[in-house]
Amino acid sequence: MDARLLRLLDAVLDEAHLARAAARVGLPLPAAASALERCRQLLRDPLLEDGGTQMRLTAKAQALRETVRQMLAGDADAPAASPTQQLSSQAAVTQRVRILMPDYPAQVVAHALYQELATAAPALDLEFQTWLGDADASTRLERGQTDLVLGSAAPSGQVRGREVLQERCVAVMRRDHPAAHSLTLARWLAYPHLQIACHDSLNRMMDEQVAMQGLRRRVGMVIPNFLMAPALLQDSDLIAVMPMHCVPAATAAHPVALACLRPPLPLEAPPLRLLQHRRHAEDASVALVAQVLERLVRLRFEGR
Repeated sequence: MDARLLRLLDAVLDEAHLARAAARVGLPLPAAASALERCRQLLRDPLLEDGGTQMRLTAKAQALRETVRQMLAGDADAPAASPTQQLSSQAAVTQRVRILMPDYPAQVVAHALYQELATAAPALDLEFQTWLGDADASTRLERGQTDLVLGSAAPSGQVRGREVLQERCVAVMRRDHPAAHSLTLARWLAYPHLQIACHDSLNRMMDEQVAMQGLRRRVGMVIPNFLMAPALLQDSDLIAVMPMHCVPAATAAHPVALACLRPPLPLEAPPLRLLQHRRHAEDASVALVAQVLERLVRLRFEGR
C-alpha cells in the first residue's frame, strides 16, 4: 500500500464519507473511489457500510484508525513490515467483537470464551450487547450494529448461519405444583404462565399453537430473562415453558426444586444458531470468536 492510498484511507477513516475524504486529499471522486476499492481489496473489508441515514465505518475500519495515523506520522515504534502487512495484522488481532445472545446461554459460555480468547488473542476485546429478542438481533446484524448472534433467528439475505444446538422444550413449575403429577392441556391452561420475554421465537410458537385450537393462555407475568424464573416458580403456581438447557443454568444461580415435564402441545424449540453477516467473511477476529463460541456451546450443553 503506497503513501497515496494511506492518505486516502486516513481521510476515509476520519470522515466516513468518500466525497469529503477525496476533497481532503485533493483527488477527483472517481480516482478516490478506485483507490478506496483497492484498499478494500488489500484489507479484505468494505471499510464503509450503510448506517441507514449515512455511511459508517466497519468494525475493522475503526480498529485501523490509530495504526494508519502512526504509519503516516512515521512512528518509530511501528513494526518493520509493509503497510499492508501492518494493517492486516493489526486489524486481525486488535478489534472489538460484538456479540448478541440471551442471558442463557451467555451465563454458561461467557467466562470460558473470555479465558480462551485472552490466551489465543490477548488484544481482542469482547462486547456482550443487550439482548432484545431474535427479531432485534437480526435487524442489528443486518445494519452492522453487531458482529455475531447466537439465537433462534433463521439465516436470510446476507446473513449466514449454522445450527449449533438442537433444543427441546420443557414445562417448568415447582415440584409440588398441583399440575406436576399430570400436565394435561386443560391443567396447563388453568394456571397463569410465566413468560420469558427474551425467548420471543418460542413465545410466538406457543401462542400460535394455542390459537390453532381456539384457546387462549393467560400470561400472569412477563420477565426479561430466564435467571429470574426459578425463584418466581418456586413460590407460586406459575408455569413456564423454556428450552431444556435453560433449566440447569438457571437453577445453578437459584437452587430450587423444580419439576420439568413435557409440554401438552407439540412444541419443537427452534434450534440455537450462530449467525454472522457476509461482510465479515474475511474477518479473522470474528471468525476466531465464532469458532471458539461454537465449540464451547457444543461442549457445555451437549458434552461433545
